[in-house]
Amino acid sequence: MSSSLRQPTRFAVFGVPMGLLTRALEKTPRPITLPYLLAQGGRPGEPATPDVILRSAKYTQQELPVRIARRVRQFYSLPFIVGTNPYIQEVARLYASSFAHLSQVKPIETLEDNDRFVEELQKLVDDHTEVVPTLSRGFLECGEYMDPEKITNFLNAALHSRIGIRIIAEQHLALSATANSARNGDKPSPARLSPTSVGIVDTAMAPADVIRQSSEYVRALCEATFEMAPEVVLEGQVDARTMGIPVHLDYVMTELLKNAYRATTETFLEQRRTGSGPSEIPPITVTLSSTPSHVSVRIRDAGGGIPPENMAHIFDYAYTTANAGGDAANGAGEDPMDVAAGAMQSTMGTLAGLGYGLPLSRLYLGYFGKSSLDLVSLWGHVRMAH
Repeated sequence: MSSSLRQPTRFAVFGVPMGLLTRALEKTPRPITLPYLLAQGGRPGEPATPDVILRSAKYTQQELPVRIARRVRQFYSLPFIVGTNPYIQEVARLYASSFAHLSQVKPIETLEDNDRFVEELQKLVDDHTEVVPTLSRGFLECGEYMDPEKITNFLNAALHSRIGIRIIAEQHLALSATANSARNGDKPSPARLSPTSVGIVDTAMAPADVIRQSSEYVRALCEATFEMAPEVVLEGQVDARTMGIPVHLDYVMTELLKNAYRATTETFLEQRRTGSGPSEIPPITVTLSSTPSHVSVRIRDAGGGIPPENMAHIFDYAYTTANAGGDAANGAGEDPMDVAAGAMQSTMGTLAGLGYGLPLSRLYLGYFGKSSLDLVSLWGHVRMAH
């Protein structure tokens, strides 16, 4: 084999030629804002026009490699013993492969070009579905070799970037889906086109509807785990609307309600065992409050609060109290690695996961810089507010 053929492999990062990566790193990612997504996405409730699709495709094709290249560099900067962990290597090579593949896609000039691009983009989104649980397993295995603060900084940057990458990709996929339905004479599904949506952005999102959907899902999980579940009571301005991305709110509400359902049910069962609690499981109360600038959501449960010694760690990655207190329903006595492996089968398939729910929820809410997640614990009082 000639030296010219060996050179790209010798000077490569996770299989990506260094020159290709360097050129992408010279570019700066453009900020993502909801107004920008709306301005580039066409009119609410209408299929995207060919001009909108081609403009979105160009933006997506240019922006994704720039962002993914930074993730490849970030993995390359890890300490050697951490970077060689098989799970972290798997994610690093997935990003590198995605970067190389997107960098080789020819410029999109026609709707037919976009159709092929959408197929590749959907595959990329699908391939990256398990990035979070795979990363969590990797850092669980090699956390002792890296300072906890540096791990937190790494994961904050990696997962924040992942949110942006998925917003760009899923927005273009959603716009393309509405355009293709119109082009083919099909009736768009409600998930793809609503009267107030522009791609994945809903200009008049109803938080109450999202919360009801999330609570139904978590209630089913709770009943499957404990054979009982509390009711969710919605109160306040339940007709409030705001602009946002429903799938983001759904993720956050699912994670918060998982905590509320589990804590409320476990506390009720313990009180019933000791004969010190109510006769029926208390409800979880969700209060909505709307102002011209924002909508607030408060969750209160009867889960007993969080021990003061745990409060400083609630937003730490991989921190979980799922097995605290010998809870058989959540795998008490099991090796944490086995519990993690089981939870990885689905990022939303158990009431107790890998300890990424709260920190990732905070990243989702704060992505556009206008929302926050606050948690107040009244330890021993059975009231907790998010």
